[in-house]
Amino acid sequence: MKKPWHLLELSEVFAETESSTQGISSDSIPERIKKFGKNILPEEKPLSVIYLFFSQFHNPLIYILLAAFGVSLYLDHFSDAIFIIIVLLINTTVGFYQEYKADRSIAALKKVVNISARVIRDGNLREINSTDLVKGDVFLIKAGDKIPADACIIESKNLKVNEASLTGEWIAEEKKEGTLEADTPLGDRTNMLFMGTLVEEGTGKAVIVETGVYTVVGDIVSLIRETSERKTPLQKKLSKLSKIAGAFVMIIIALVTVIGIFRGQSFSEIFIASLALAVSAVPAGLLPAITVILVLGMNRILKQRGLVRKLVANETLGSVTVICTDKTGTLTEGKMQVSHILASEDELFADSFGISPIEAKEAETHIMTLKAALLTSEAFIENPDDELDKWIVRGRSTEQALLLAAANAGLEQRALNEEYTVLEEIPFDSSNKYAVSVRSTNEDERFLYVTGAPEIILNKSSRFECNKQIILDEEKNKTLIGKLDNLATKGLRVVACAYRKIDEVDNLDDLNKLLNNLTFLGFIALRDPLRKETKQSIAETEKAGIRTVIITGDHQYTALAVATEIGLRASPGTILTGREIEEIDEDQLKEKAKTVNIYARVSPNHKLKIIQALQAEKQVVAMIGDGVNDAPALKAADVGVTVGSGTDVAKEVADIVLLDSNFKTIVKAVEQGRVVFENIKKVFVYLLIDDFSEIFIFLVAMILGLPIPLVAAQILWINLVEDGLPDIALTTEQETEGVMNEKPRDPKESILSKPMRKWMTVIFFVAGLSAFLLFFFTLKITGSVEKARVMAFTLMCLDSMFFALSVRSFKRPLWRKDILSNKILDGAILIGILLLLSAIYLPPLQKLLSTSPLVLFEWFIIVILVIMEITFIEIAKKLSFRVKTV
Repeated sequence: MKKPWHLLELSEVFAETESSTQGISSDSIPERIKKFGKNILPEEKPLSVIYLFFSQFHNPLIYILLAAFGVSLYLDHFSDAIFIIIVLLINTTVGFYQEYKADRSIAALKKVVNISARVIRDGNLREINSTDLVKGDVFLIKAGDKIPADACIIESKNLKVNEASLTGEWIAEEKKEGTLEADTPLGDRTNMLFMGTLVEEGTGKAVIVETGVYTVVGDIVSLIRETSERKTPLQKKLSKLSKIAGAFVMIIIALVTVIGIFRGQSFSEIFIASLALAVSAVPAGLLPAITVILVLGMNRILKQRGLVRKLVANETLGSVTVICTDKTGTLTEGKMQVSHILASEDELFADSFGISPIEAKEAETHIMTLKAALLTSEAFIENPDDELDKWIVRGRSTEQALLLAAANAGLEQRALNEEYTVLEEIPFDSSNKYAVSVRSTNEDERFLYVTGAPEIILNKSSRFECNKQIILDEEKNKTLIGKLDNLATKGLRVVACAYRKIDEVDNLDDLNKLLNNLTFLGFIALRDPLRKETKQSIAETEKAGIRTVIITGDHQYTALAVATEIGLRASPGTILTGREIEEIDEDQLKEKAKTVNIYARVSPNHKLKIIQALQAEKQVVAMIGDGVNDAPALKAADVGVTVGSGTDVAKEVADIVLLDSNFKTIVKAVEQGRVVFENIKKVFVYLLIDDFSEIFIFLVAMILGLPIPLVAAQILWINLVEDGLPDIALTTEQETEGVMNEKPRDPKESILSKPMRKWMTVIFFVAGLSAFLLFFFTLKITGSVEKARVMAFTLMCLDSMFFALSVRSFKRPLWRKDILSNKILDGAILIGILLLLSAIYLPPLQKLLSTSPLVLFEWFIIVILVIMEITFIEIAKKLSFRVKTV
């Protein structure tokens, strides 16, 4: 029996996995996949099509239809019974289609974002998809990573891993290489890493020992299955509203039944009609339609290169009032390039602007500066043996730029790493704002190199390297700060490099204590071009009533230069630095948050304070972050947003992932969030109003002692024509015109706003009264109940078709050029009209629906009434909302 992995020495682990510290060769991968399988977990099977279909029958309205079917058979109303079954099957099919479409769309969206891993193969470092990992692969770990497979630790530095997804313990576990006792519990196996857990601190290297189904998580796959999507607050509100509406409808219908019986109506006829009215009047299609609207919104945002991970975010997006964004890669292209290196006395203390990386080849102090930057960089080249233009460079954009600048100056990363062996290091962290690397040379000398924020590096430096070492006194330091400010005002990002020689006696356990008496080497200025569309996107947000706030770790003047260039209203008085945030209390920060548009030199803990200060002022905040330390702020924000290159930890808590890291994408996502809410209102109004107009005609007819205005089959046919295709078609509305010209929606705003209630009341009376008057006068003139019912039936079917066109926009009139732009809705209306004509003129349906053919004059009356109805409805819309004339 094979020993557990945590018992084995590293040499035994390498022997078992046929690997080494240099990883595996690419040639062995096919055989390993064949032997151990791919690094993929067993997925939960989606609900079967058959299950989804029959689950539609688990619905109170279906129970009412079945009851109506049973009563119809008992009373020998066979035509009604047949039609009820047809309607039942059509309703369940529509519900099945909506749920099937939503489920499949959500499943597809979950597969968009993949986890990547940095592995050593063929002696080179490369980045691959985690599903392509195999047993024996050696991979590197850093804070923010999600562990891609079970592994044994080869080396670690301050490595802490959160294993809550596996053990339930929220405190991060310290990890290090070594062997353990056989009976060590899973949660205490400190020499092992487990798939799905998250790295909170430190760095390390590990060898994969189990993949896919053979991992610990693979054995207990139920622990990592995705939880079902919870209903959004709006869905819950509408569910409650639907129940209230349903209860109200049932009370009214009971009242209609009692009045009808009291007035001498046939019990069987009034009872079956009442059941049909109940089915028609309760907006059963509302909640499935809302889910489809939310999912379609997610799909549209995905087409704009944004992945919405949670339905609730789709709803909240329309209410966003503040977008907090980083500068690099979001507002800018994220294609950092080293512009100039300033490492000589003239360049730093006079007017010279420095030299380019290529010119640095002949300048010793410039080469030293680039060497320090390269030795502290985590960026790497996957294929260093290829031509320069074919290189694949991985890492942060700033570190990629420093690596390429060093290469242009003649420095080769592999050769430098062989000459300078790593003893200890601190990767760049947005809290510290510097990266440190301690190296040992071939002559057994030890040097500490550091690259980071210039103010911090200068503060820790006591001398300056310039062929000879110059003491950095207060005056020179002040001059360098002035030079830094000058570079920053040009929109340049600036990093500083320094070093010091350290002795054998110096303790490397806490490198931060060695960060003093540094020798300053120079500044490296980087340029990151603005994205072409950023200025327009900023203008769009301002027009939409949304504030854009820049939160960056960069120098305040760099941020101000960028803000000015993109058209953001900013001045030195609207900037707050991380140091200033530390010096003020919460109340002062809340006050400043009302006007501050730029937060510079901030740390991740400052971001959380900023978000909370904005929220305290009733702002709905979207926060863009990418680091492991950004997770608390992302979670606290109303909409947490990360970028495609962000850490796995950030992606875990974010609501939206910007796959292209572009600010324009979040603006488009907000636009779609507003469209989603508009579409929900459209479907809600459409389903509710026409249903209530049927109740109106019944209630008035019963009170006046008239025959029932519609038979059960006619009611169900109207429901079929109206609630079937048009409401599905309305979920696909994509009207964006004007949505970004309005202020953000108040999250507490009800679907039934005051303008909406006014408009709905008018529609209720106009549609109901028109149908009743047509029924009443036809009955009086012709004396035929059947003819009166057919006229009312035709009017109610036809006006619902035109009302679907009217409800397409609350702010624009029906008579406009693009009224037929929704081809799906046009098709639904055409099918609805064909179904109506079939009901009136086809003999089998005439018998089933108790209809008879209409003559041209009768059609003329109905069309005139529809035109009058829609005219009144459009006038009411213009008065209720501020409808602009086209």
